[in-house]
Amino acid sequence: MTPEKGDGLKLADSSGAAEATPKARTGRFVTGRGPAYVVILGRFTTNIGFFMVVPFLAVHLTKDEGLSSFQTGLLFAVMEFTRRGLGIPSGWVSDRFGAARILTLGLAVEACAYAVFTVAGGSVVVWGAAVALLGIGGSLNNNGARSVLASSKSGGVAADLSRYYVSINGAALIGPLIGTALMAAGAMKAGFLIAAALHLAFAVTSAVLLRGLHATNAAPVKAAAMAEALRDRPLMIFCSLAVGGWFLITQYRVALPLTVVHQKLSSDLVGPLTAANAVVVMLTVWLLGSRIEKRSTVGRLDLFIGSGVLLGGGWLLCSVDGISPIVAAVIVTSIGESLFCGVVDAVVAGLATEGRTGLYLGYSTMAWGVGGMLGGFVGGGFDLAAGHGALPLFWLVLALVGIGYGAGTRAVRRSLADAVERRRTPVPAGTPTGTPDPAETPSASG
Repeated sequence: MTPEKGDGLKLADSSGAAEATPKARTGRFVTGRGPAYVVILGRFTTNIGFFMVVPFLAVHLTKDEGLSSFQTGLLFAVMEFTRRGLGIPSGWVSDRFGAARILTLGLAVEACAYAVFTVAGGSVVVWGAAVALLGIGGSLNNNGARSVLASSKSGGVAADLSRYYVSINGAALIGPLIGTALMAAGAMKAGFLIAAALHLAFAVTSAVLLRGLHATNAAPVKAAAMAEALRDRPLMIFCSLAVGGWFLITQYRVALPLTVVHQKLSSDLVGPLTAANAVVVMLTVWLLGSRIEKRSTVGRLDLFIGSGVLLGGGWLLCSVDGISPIVAAVIVTSIGESLFCGVVDAVVAGLATEGRTGLYLGYSTMAWGVGGMLGGFVGGGFDLAAGHGALPLFWLVLALVGIGYGAGTRAVRRSLADAVERRRTPVPAGTPTGTPDPAETPSASG
């Protein structure tokens, strides 16, 4: 999505000669808060369907469909790769064909995937195709939604993206409660149909209410732009730093439950602790959203630095035995996660050149995927560390990751902020434009 003139994300054009595009819709709904509210509410609704089904999918596949644990793990690997690993091409098609269109397409593909779940039976091939569809649809949906928000004038980019993350965490609280009831009743196929219906309903809603938003794209983006963005050093540096944040956030799925078990606490505590994480993130992001919007890029990067200290230092609290340090760790890391999620996409969108917001957000998604993969790999070494009496070292490594990406950001924050400001300055008519100069490298200045 390309911001209109005067928008906070008006950036240097880098997509070549403009071609004629359909006239954009006008009116208070489209130019005001309407699109942002549609995306945020739709994300909340459809994610209820996602969290109602996916957390219980492994149990359903092994217990009800007779698949092996190896086959189930392979299916989840396919889903994660297609959902996170295709962020860059999803961003490209979002810029090329319009974020609103790609959002609608992604929702429709996800709806089809859930429908296939109901008839897949014990066929690992059919399940493989279905989870691949779910991942591809999710990648398109996620990038399209964030691109619409990143081009919104109402409420500001950072505020809208903050509310977007609030909606995800809200759904993560409600969806599993419904899924638990469905599992107890042996009605997971009904859950698949409900999830399909929710996604299809929002696909129709977005197609109607967001119609015409694609017309704000000034020019088509060539496929070569996917590789050209690799030469944008500020983007690559920031996304590399963001890997550290996603690495630490992933420990909620890995290190947190393992430390509860290791300390011989009740495994029933994992659910409430995870719910507490979602609640704290929701409250903190909601409170900080409008404040983050008012901060300069340097101010947002300072919050990004703070997220590293809180995420890394919070996990270090788990080196002390007992439920109280774990609860404290959840609170501290949740605040860190809020700061991180509140600014990461806003900074990336600020770095995006005109017509390439989706593509740049795609690289942000890739950082998410890489961080999650590395976090799962290192987190999986928890038992190995525990077996060798090296858990303090394990927690220290997590702390160093947080401090490391915070210190790295501190070293380049001024140059990153300058890069954002340069790209937000309108380019005079007739000025040659293109991919950012590779020499535009953040220097170690504060």
